[in-house]
Amino acid sequence: MQNNTIAFNGDTTNPVRATDGVVLFGDVGTTDTILSNSIFANKGLGIDLIDFPAGERGNTNVSNANDPCDPDAGTNDLQNKPNLTSALTSSGTTTIKGSLNSNPNQTFTVQFFRNPPGTNEGKTFLGQKSVSTGSNCTTGTFTFIPNQAVSVGQNITATATDSEGNTSEFSAPRTIG
Repeated sequence: MQNNTIAFNGDTTNPVRATDGVVLFGDVGTTDTILSNSIFANKGLGIDLIDFPAGERGNTNVSNANDPCDPDAGTNDLQNKPNLTSALTSSGTTTIKGSLNSNPNQTFTVQFFRNPPGTNEGKTFLGQKSVSTGSNCTTGTFTFIPNQAVSVGQNITATATDSEGNTSEFSAPRTIG
């Protein structure tokens, strides 16, 4: 799935209806690539990777925790999301820093998104960066500078997609300072 707008999902009066923007659930080996979309204004998560087989009810609308070296299996291999450590705009330039802990010795596409204050999905695609993990499963710190500055007070989120096309949920938001 690429270059789509996914928004306004959810009915708070009926908990059976989907509230997430993109919901993925299934067995091991399921791969769904989610790149460069505009995902926003959903009642639940922007992207929700659910760790149970299709047809079962379980823990939805709850972001999965990252795990060291990302050894787990499930929908999209429950791909770990990036950890954004800082986001600053100064002199017309925005600098976003973060890290990724996932499978060792692999290359990932990390995509970055701008969001209105107080939101945590992926409304406006800012760009992407390839990052590689070492044998210790981490990327160290990566830095991304988008082509356009992001206003102070807006939120930044990111996703990670491995070389097989497994995309993570959105990272926790980082407010531009």
